Amino acid sequence: MKLLVFSDLHEEEAALESLRRIAPDFDHVLICGDISRSVSFAEDVLKAFPKAFIIPGNWDSEPVNKLLASSRQWVHGKRVKLGTHNIVGFGYSAPTPFGTFGEMSEEKIHDGMAKLKMDGRSLLMLHSPPKGHFDEGMLGRHIGSESILKTIKDKKPLAAFFGHAHEHEGTEEFGPTTLVKLPAANNMRACSVSLTDKKLDVEFIPL
Repeated sequence: MKLLVFSDLHEEEAALESLRRIAPDFDHVLICGDISRSVSFAEDVLKAFPKAFIIPGNWDSEPVNKLLASSRQWVHGKRVKLGTHNIVGFGYSAPTPFGTFGEMSEEKIHDGMAKLKMDGRSLLMLHSPPKGHFDEGMLGRHIGSESILKTIKDKKPLAAFFGHAHEHEGTEEFGPTTLVKLPAANNMRACSVSLTDKKLDVEFIPL
């Protein structure tokens, strides 16, 4: 199974066109938030990837959230079967200095994620990093979530994909879970994942 995974598109038209062009080469598309504040751009994304799995970021506007939540692609707070694996989605972020729409308290993140069933075949779609992992922002502070870190440690999904901190990309083994920090798509970068049983081959690709 081949997955195209990206985050932090931020209304970048050139990135959207490149992603649209390469998407047919993949079996599935995973979109990990911060798509748009414009409803019309979000509508273009839904049309470009009609079978994608989508979660919200913190930057997406309230009208965009309403649009995405009404679509079949929305998997925030859900678990969806994907062959012999499953997708588990949880978007938004912990509070930021910018007061964006999609921010949650750590308590709400914890309570929301506690309801989600995960196992060793779960692909966890996040927007926010777990605290202390690829989460140092441009102001030098760690912007990841303690609740997400605890959930990954306790529930041990096969992989966790996340964006949010534009400064980083990479992978890290965290117990049995592969952490995949997605590059910012508005910097013309994305992620290609080849998935076989319980093995992931991750490649960061230019757009």
